[in-house]
Amino acid sequence: MTGEITARAAPSLPMAAVADALALLVRLRVEQVPVEAAWDEIIRLRERHPGRFINLIWEQESYVDKVHYDILVEVGAGTLSVSYCADEDVPWPARGLQRVNESLVLRVNDDPVQIGQVVTSLDYAWHQLHVGRHLIDMSLIDQAIRARKIEVSDEQLAAALTAFRVRRRLFTAVAVEQWMAEHGASQIQLEHHLRQDVARDELRRQVTGGPGAHDAHFMAHRADFDRVQVARIAVAEREPADALYRELRAAPHRFLAVAQHQFVQGTAPGELFLTLWRDELEPEQLALFDTEPGQLAPVVVSGDRFELVQVLRRLPAVLDDETRARIDGRLFARWLDEQRACARVEWFWGAAEAADVPAISL
Repeated sequence: MTGEITARAAPSLPMAAVADALALLVRLRVEQVPVEAAWDEIIRLRERHPGRFINLIWEQESYVDKVHYDILVEVGAGTLSVSYCADEDVPWPARGLQRVNESLVLRVNDDPVQIGQVVTSLDYAWHQLHVGRHLIDMSLIDQAIRARKIEVSDEQLAAALTAFRVRRRLFTAVAVEQWMAEHGASQIQLEHHLRQDVARDELRRQVTGGPGAHDAHFMAHRADFDRVQVARIAVAEREPADALYRELRAAPHRFLAVAQHQFVQGTAPGELFLTLWRDELEPEQLALFDTEPGQLAPVVVSGDRFELVQVLRRLPAVLDDETRARIDGRLFARWLDEQRACARVEWFWGAAEAADVPAISL
């Protein structure tokens, strides 16, 4: 009776997909196929079995320079993990004695993000507050590049390397070698990083739709791309800020002299002159677009200071290169939002393993 129940409850196996997956695992092991090439094989496997979830997971055995692969295959309401272990290898249940590979930081859609990727990516994300979101985005972008089979030619790589050297002012081979030594990067790693940059640019072009999509977005959201050029003064307390506002409102020609005095005294807030876009302003700051050039807008709160802002020039929206770049960034961010909304994310740091942190240090 128990055997009958088990037989009836067991899902039917997609034997063709499982057999192809197992054959691929054996070949990946025998030929020692690197991860990027293994992903190409997975894409071809998916094409042979359309409509079925198939994914690749792997573990890098750095001490023996090997990669162990498993393939996940959808089975009914569950997932079958297909694995192959050669006689001289260690079976996957016995690999390591920790629950998670020590170099693994997170998985997005079963795709791992290693600590090495995290460290190299922080140069690009450190100025942002959402480092965690950046890591997820990085993984989603890499997955999309593989899925779309975006490849970088040698000519594109050479152009990217030239642009990199100019940007970093590395005009000799010795300078390049010194930069790589200082950053712990090899020639292969540098070229891989540049290939990824070029591939991401191509992905961005594909998902944002190019100039036609820019034109349509501009026509639908034209007012968002109005700009205003301003000069600003920051004051620490509200009462002095209001007093200075009344004084300068009656004599706006003195605004730059007061700003110069702040700079000399070392109390300037940062940049004196700014170009602001309508879509980046808070609602209380939109009065800038109703203020005539040469006049002061109402005092606004900015962090722990109060800002006096003089409008220098208002710039109606125009679809120039700067606006196109802004629209491109907005469309790409929207695409990333959509990808994150349906991604499965697993974090492997902090939480359970972290020691208790005293509340006073938070």
